[in-house]
Amino acid sequence: MFEISGTSDRFWNKDLFVDFLIKNQHRHIDLSVVPEAVCLRNLGVYDLLDMVDVESVTIRTWNPLETHHKYRIELIGHNFWFHRTAQINSMLHDWDQSNVFICLYHRPTAARLGIASYALNYNSIIHFSAETQPDELDQFELDKLLEYDIFSVPRAAKLICSLPILLSPKDKLSKFHGYDYTDPLTNFYKSALIDLVVESHVKGQTFFPTEKTIRPILLKKPFITFGSRDFLAYLRQMGFRTFADFWDEDYDGYEQGDRLKKIYKVIDDISTMSSAKLQTMYWDMQYTLEHNYNVLMNKKFKNKITQI
Repeated sequence: MFEISGTSDRFWNKDLFVDFLIKNQHRHIDLSVVPEAVCLRNLGVYDLLDMVDVESVTIRTWNPLETHHKYRIELIGHNFWFHRTAQINSMLHDWDQSNVFICLYHRPTAARLGIASYALNYNSIIHFSAETQPDELDQFELDKLLEYDIFSVPRAAKLICSLPILLSPKDKLSKFHGYDYTDPLTNFYKSALIDLVVESHVKGQTFFPTEKTIRPILLKKPFITFGSRDFLAYLRQMGFRTFADFWDEDYDGYEQGDRLKKIYKVIDDISTMSSAKLQTMYWDMQYTLEHNYNVLMNKKFKNKITQI
């Protein structure tokens, strides 16, 4: 058994995987994917498998969109984040109109660097716990941000010089073992209207919402999501509602740089709204927010999705 570790197009243990394949030629091999649901085709796993002679391959993954004509794909199970439970203080479901956007990030991916640095221009709450110590710098995806949008890089560089931006000490934060919403960051949702979510797996054929998506649903807040293509469409297949009635969700048909630039445009459009219009919009979306919360809490969502 070998565990493939990667996120989007970063294959963390590629060298070990190549060594494993060389040592296990002419045998059946079992592979599993951590964390959760990275797209294996995008990661280059199938290209490497095709270069060696193995008897057969079984791959276990949480990604419901993973398919292959030659190698056996086994779905480990349905998304565990949706099946966990939480107790949320109802006071956190309100909005006190102090801020519009909230960004809670750790790993400094290209999209998180881009969106957080862009949101700093507006009325936003930012928590970005990435460290800039020498042994952490390889985590920063500035090279990928250059590919996404070269004009985002100067903003992101300025942001990086200010990291970490901590709204709460690290040792006070929950690790989301289950849902522990007693950490201080949760309280900031009272002051924010829209969660700018950047998911873990954002490229290729993959759909695996994590706690980053579950959190605004539980806290009854709308979200704009940088994820894989058609991420919102798959959420709607599950039975959740998204927010096309309130802003342009055309960005969901795109990924990577195109998606990022379209999200910038949505942020710009929302930021031109007056306080009164934002308040009206918030009240108008209560049905959607309540619907999503009830679907999640009562486990009324559909686990099976159909690939678009």
